[in-house]
Parts: sequence; C-alpha cells; structure tokens
Amino acid sequence: MANKLKKKKKLCKRKTYSIHQFRHDYPDDDACLEKLFQIKYGKLKACPRCGVAGAKFKRIATRPCYQCVECEYQLHPMAGTVFEKTTTPLVCWFYAIYLFSVTRNGVAAKELERQLRVTYKTAWRMADQIRKLMVSPTTEILSGIVMADETFIGGLEKNKHKNKRIPKQPGVISNQGKTVVFGMIDEKGKMFTQVLNGEANAETLLPLIKQNVDKAAMFVTDGHKAYFGLSKQFKAHHVVNHEIGEYVNEQGYSTNKMENHWSGLKRMLKGTHIHVDKKHLHKYVAENLFRFTNRDRADKMFELILKNAA
Repeated sequence: MANKLKKKKKLCKRKTYSIHQFRHDYPDDDACLEKLFQIKYGKLKACPRCGVAGAKFKRIATRPCYQCVECEYQLHPMAGTVFEKTTTPLVCWFYAIYLFSVTRNGVAAKELERQLRVTYKTAWRMADQIRKLMVSPTTEILSGIVMADETFIGGLEKNKHKNKRIPKQPGVISNQGKTVVFGMIDEKGKMFTQVLNGEANAETLLPLIKQNVDKAAMFVTDGHKAYFGLSKQFKAHHVVNHEIGEYVNEQGYSTNKMENHWSGLKRMLKGTHIHVDKKHLHKYVAENLFRFTNRDRADKMFELILKNAA
C-alpha cells in the first residue's frame, strides 16, 4: 500500500499544463491577445515610429491592437499569424492549441467541431494551421549511434474498392500502394523524418542519410537491401534481422526507438484520424515528430506552439 502511495505522489509531481491552469491564464480573448502581444513585442525597447525608449502601449478597446501612448502608432499582434482576419474567438484558437499540446494521439477536426461548436470546415482549417505550427527546429546532424527505419502508411488492398485495387505483383505484396515514411534517431534523441515520394530503395534513402548524418556515426538498421553498403561510408553498420524474429542482435543493438516512434504515428493515424490523404501526410508526420521530441517537457509544449505562431 505504501509503494502505491509513493507512485501516486511521483505522478502528481510530474510537470503538466492542466486545463485548470489554462482556464486561469486565458479566460477570454483579451488575455489571449495580451499573450500574443508579449510574445511578439515584449522585447521591444522603443516605439518603431517615435523611437521613445520604453514607450508604453495601451490596448485599443474597439480593435485587437495596441497603441503607443506617445505617437499613437499601432501594433497588431494577430497580423502575420494564423489568427489574422479570423472570425473565430481567439480563446477558441488557444483552446484548440491546448488540446494539441496535451494529447498523445492527435486531435481530429470532428473533435474540434464538437467542442468549439464551429463548422467542420472551420475546425479542419484550425487543425491544419495548428499542425503547421508544430514544426521542429532545423534538423541537426545526427551523430553517434544512429537507428534508421522505414514504415509504410496506407490501407490493405483487400479493403479497397475493386476499381481502386492495385494488381498483385510478384515479390510485392504487403506494401504495394502504400506511402513510405523514413526516419532516423541518434542516441541523443535528435530525429529526422520524411515522407518519400517513391519507394524505399538505395536511390531515395542514401542521399537523405548522407545529408543528415555525420560520417563518423555508427548505423543500426533492419535487413532492408537499401541499407547495404553503409559500412563503407560510415564508421560501422549493425543489422537487426527482423525476418528471423531478431529484434536485438548479438551485439545488443536494436531499432526499437524508431519502432516506438512509428507505433505512435500509426496510433494517431489509425485511431484518431482513420484516414489521411497522402498530400497532407507530411503535416501529420511533422506533428508526431514535434510531440515525440518534446515529450519530456509536456508542460512547455503549449508555449512552444504559441511562439511558432507569433
């Protein structure tokens, strides 16, 4: 019993941004606008027009903007952001961003439609714009031990209408008609993911690997033929043969970190969204990458998305 109480105490101490905190911080549109103003112009040392150092800006009651008390120059926090010209209350936008920041498996547009009481068209656009904000910083060069893997996104051919099924081809069974997503992660947690336009072969994968991985890195992959020859271009290449049921090789290496990432992506696509069009898939992949790389600072994810918006 004592051990269970200790576990509960540890869970309570974990940093999270609760709905109670959100409602306290952003009770109305004015609070949301003030937050945008602080993010965009909080470090402004002087008025852009009159140049008065430390000039104060007051909120204009009739419009979503702030005005310099010295020269009446106006600043518009929503200009140039996804909130510009929106007719949806700003607090609804912030709540939608909050939902994206706390969920593990994404937020469907139908869910936003129900909770915000907006049209599906509005909900879909809001979700699409928020996904564009969930972009990780420019990928750093991966180094050390790098795990690479690919996954296939798409439904089974037998579940499609007959006129949309791809004829069976010799040697190509389970992955035909699916979209390939390639990913890499190093021992420090830096990641790279990309949706491929073509097949997962040496011609498409090797250029991405050379461009984003340090030459002194050591690779861990499955037995896919596209990875043959990596040992000649990098420090070493360890193979984990999944075809014989091997998931940790004799040297103790595995691709489990990438497999873990793919499982989260597929839970989001299959469980929350059911179906995602290929032309939009890269946004969902980027969203999952953002959530995965920031999983250890879940309490800061909401702030990170807002900063990207501003």
